[in-house]
Amino acid sequence: MSLANAPAAPTIPWFAQPLTPSGWLSHITRGELFLLLASLALYLYTRLANLTAFPIYFFCDEAIHGVLARDLVANGFRDNNGVLLPPYFRNAEKWSLSLSVYLHALGIILFGFDQSVWQTRATSVFASLLAPLGIAALLRFGYHDRRWWLGILVLGAMPAWFIHARTAFETVLMVACYAGFLAAYMAYRTYDDRWIVATILLGAATFYSYANGQGVILVSGVLLFLSDIRYHLSRPPQRLWLALGALALALVPLIRFRWLHPDATVEHLRTLNSYWLKPLPLTEKIEQFITIYAQGLDPRYWFWPNTIDLDRHRFPDSGHLPLFLLPFVLIGFAICVWRWRESIYRLPIVALLAAPFSSALVGIAVTRTLAMVIPATLLAVIGASFLIERLTLRWQRLVTLLFGLTVAFSSLVMLRTAVLGGSLWFRDYGLYGMQYGAQQLFVETIPDLLARDSQTILRVSTAWANNPNSFVDFFLTPAQRRRIELITIDAYLYQRRDLNQQRDLFIMTAAEYERAQQSGKFIITPPEQIIPYPDGRPGFYVVRLAYVADIDEILSAERAARAALVEEPLVVGGQELIVAHSRFDIGGIADLFDSDPNTLARGLEANPLVIELRFPNPQPINGIELTLGTMDLDLTVTVTTPDGETHAFRQPYRGMPPDPTVTFDLPQPLLATTLRLDIFQQGAGEPAHVHVREVRWR
Repeated sequence: MSLANAPAAPTIPWFAQPLTPSGWLSHITRGELFLLLASLALYLYTRLANLTAFPIYFFCDEAIHGVLARDLVANGFRDNNGVLLPPYFRNAEKWSLSLSVYLHALGIILFGFDQSVWQTRATSVFASLLAPLGIAALLRFGYHDRRWWLGILVLGAMPAWFIHARTAFETVLMVACYAGFLAAYMAYRTYDDRWIVATILLGAATFYSYANGQGVILVSGVLLFLSDIRYHLSRPPQRLWLALGALALALVPLIRFRWLHPDATVEHLRTLNSYWLKPLPLTEKIEQFITIYAQGLDPRYWFWPNTIDLDRHRFPDSGHLPLFLLPFVLIGFAICVWRWRESIYRLPIVALLAAPFSSALVGIAVTRTLAMVIPATLLAVIGASFLIERLTLRWQRLVTLLFGLTVAFSSLVMLRTAVLGGSLWFRDYGLYGMQYGAQQLFVETIPDLLARDSQTILRVSTAWANNPNSFVDFFLTPAQRRRIELITIDAYLYQRRDLNQQRDLFIMTAAEYERAQQSGKFIITPPEQIIPYPDGRPGFYVVRLAYVADIDEILSAERAARAALVEEPLVVGGQELIVAHSRFDIGGIADLFDSDPNTLARGLEANPLVIELRFPNPQPINGIELTLGTMDLDLTVTVTTPDGETHAFRQPYRGMPPDPTVTFDLPQPLLATTLRLDIFQQGAGEPAHVHVREVRWR
């Protein structure tokens, strides 16, 4: 047959044509590139659209990244203590921020120091792209799944990821780095063992992104090492040395941090009230760990609505993961168990087991277990592909398209529902709810109030948010900050303070405004402005105050009432005695003598807080030991002897660590009928909430 009569070569459709004739891009077709870009475009749209409107709060844990990053860049990449390239940063009372601060510092270098809610959240959104890209790489090159692009759409449709990927919480960066870690491990295990360097570095990024990422990467690393140990040990020696070098480099910041702050981990767990620091039997701690860990794996927690998590971290009437994906996740899990011998199918199970580990040390919370969205996405796509592959080719294409459209549509529905109705999902807008008000106060109200009168000093309530200091530093200029004081109305209710009705302008919550009105201590002008909550109720009042004429007599009578002690019997060490003490608003006197420093009694108002022990039989006393809440204090010990003599001793304690235990030794042993402790919290004034955990005498 002549060449002229030879059949023409079949034409390859454009979507099946490789991007390049050779090289690694030859493994990717134009159609795949189109699907990748389209899926990522939808992902970005559903994350960036109306970014400042939902979530309706801008949280202090979002603002603090920008504040620390700005200071870091301004100080030549030194922290406030002068440490160059600090491994960790403080977020209020705990060392918990690291890589996320450097991420936002990069944003500041690129886009300037003028920070905004949109810029801060958008930085997190673009960093989160590593999560869908990592999932797509796993499905495309690890599982060789022709429907790999579904992974991006499935991840985008998960309510837990939708909410948090639109915030600047550091957990988002951790999850994104973890997806990259799994993808790099797949490349190391399947394609080229030089990917071990990227695997270790992305694992380190997961570790340093968020405190809970430490447990996630620890469990993942141990399980992956053990499950593939033969492969690891069969690598050429140069690869092993390369891996050890990368690991040593990754450990440098941690070792440096432990050297700078050796007690940081215990301090962090104590701040979170972890049961591991409580005086419980080891068996009980292990049992509690298993219970919480199992809850983190329970499909009911993930796929059905729950009230375990705070309102601001969940959708109403919806699980953290879409319920319609549960059958696919279960099928995908069964497939991975069935094909356990293959390394790539062990990855989702390892990720599944690692996700709740850190949370189980304290208590279940979606922010701590957010890494679960990665194995859930992988399992859902594996399960869906398995079912689709059972169909004929024509039906495969149709069902794949319908599945993709369904998932994409659910993302768009979530976006529309959240933006249009999210502000009314939950009606608790205060401290224990949505903490609504950062943008409304610090962007829309405070700058205008300060601009009206250069003499105005704004007294802004702290009762509605955690750590509102971060908002002052984030939103306001240095000149504006000098005219702001964060303070609650309670500071003016119980002691007379300098109050100038012409100069001082108060921004207080509705509850504080009502409390000020009912106190009878103020002359309150009509509100100059009322800032409403999303449901229309008054949220914040802008008012001016003056004391009533007889304020001194009112406050004097209240001080006398606060000084009155409450008496109650108590059995300590087998003997019954009478304890007289200042009033408590949390806990009781028994909590001070139960040998458990995790229980406490909190004074209602009195400062000093008084605890007076009256012994029916005189007791020899030679020393006192107290475990307290975090504070500097002055301790006055007064001993009354059987002959009626009193001996008073005073000792200041400054620079105390968190929850300190202080000891006081008497100059000589005394026989006591009464032992009185006056615990004065330095710098707190009155009223104050003095925290006492344990009282012991020797």
